[in-house]
Amino acid sequence: MGYSCTIEDGKDLNGPETSSIAEDLSRPELPQAVSGILADMRARLATQVDAISVVGRDYWRHQSSDPRWTGDLLTGTLDDNSFYITTHYAARYAVVKECNLLLEGLANTTADFTTAEKAAIRGFANTMKAHQLLTVLGFLYENGIRTDVADPDNLGDFESYDAALSTIIGLLNTAASDLEVGGDVAPNTLGVSYLQFNRAITARAAAYQGNYSLVLSALQDSFMDLGGDMNAGAYYRFSAAGSDELNGLFFALNSTGANARIAHPDFVNSAEPGDGRAGKAVFRTDGELNIADLSPGSHDVYIYQSSTDPVGIIRNEELILLYAEANMTSNPTAAETAINAVRSAAGLGPVAAGSVNVDRLLYERRYSLFAEGHRWIDMRRFGRLSELIIDREGDNIVTQFPIPQNEGI
Repeated sequence: MGYSCTIEDGKDLNGPETSSIAEDLSRPELPQAVSGILADMRARLATQVDAISVVGRDYWRHQSSDPRWTGDLLTGTLDDNSFYITTHYAARYAVVKECNLLLEGLANTTADFTTAEKAAIRGFANTMKAHQLLTVLGFLYENGIRTDVADPDNLGDFESYDAALSTIIGLLNTAASDLEVGGDVAPNTLGVSYLQFNRAITARAAAYQGNYSLVLSALQDSFMDLGGDMNAGAYYRFSAAGSDELNGLFFALNSTGANARIAHPDFVNSAEPGDGRAGKAVFRTDGELNIADLSPGSHDVYIYQSSTDPVGIIRNEELILLYAEANMTSNPTAAETAINAVRSAAGLGPVAAGSVNVDRLLYERRYSLFAEGHRWIDMRRFGRLSELIIDREGDNIVTQFPIPQNEGI
């Protein structure tokens, strides 16, 4: 039995019983089900981002009660039954389950949904399911993942990385066709349309696949804007109201107690002079923080200023950098234009003509997407993991996370 079949249902913040939804989706249940999926996508987000950021040397995670943050994740001795994989793995598959139940309920519905409304519901559910599967795949990599988990009693086999990526992209493309017919199903709290979100995530997945023609075509229907706000995009939302969730990625500056996120010194020291993106790491005015036997930490990670700040799922800045990557070989002038748009927003001057290469791309992605869960995946997909910093004797680089023990394989 695996997490994909034994996980608990979502938090059900909005009322409907999952069994009722699956048996016969009604109109009153639909917005509640959509809201529940969007809410549960945030579950264990902080653990997920922390784990991928620590192995990618974006930052060190200090938690005085748990040495595994500076032990397992930096030494590479990963436990297949530890929180840094099991908790967010289960949370992501819980959302996949909710999406599958919504699709099942749609297939069984006796409500008078129109053809366009049904397309909108399918498009939403499959887009969110694909996003969750892509997130899990990023962690497990060549260990593969299950993509077919609709029947808890008959789970599909683990698919290889390449096969799972193709499955996910196929799911996104099918969902996009439905969204083109049906538009948005309410509610939508992301900040962009579900179709724009779908195409943005498709561009990300296609870049992982090295399918740059798909990256470019998907970006055309996304929210990418070369002259737009770098922070425009799709976001997780948080609030302090009722039983809603707070942003667990927020820590106050100069935290010295049980928890802190300390920017890796190499992030601070390798920034170009004047790069405004380096300001995501803020000098600790109350002094350095000693973390295990690492060098004392001098800068806090400070991207969010409150516990209710939204967290980007995918932003315009990432899309512009995907556009640059996709054009790097075939259209270097377009790649330079995109890189320079990002640099201008960061307060930097343009790059030299003809200088956009993998090194340049990885620098810009490192600083633009700092602490958003990309650097480890980027270094891996470009064959650069060996360039990540080894801080202590005995530390190692993680290539992939293990399949959780409860999957039973």
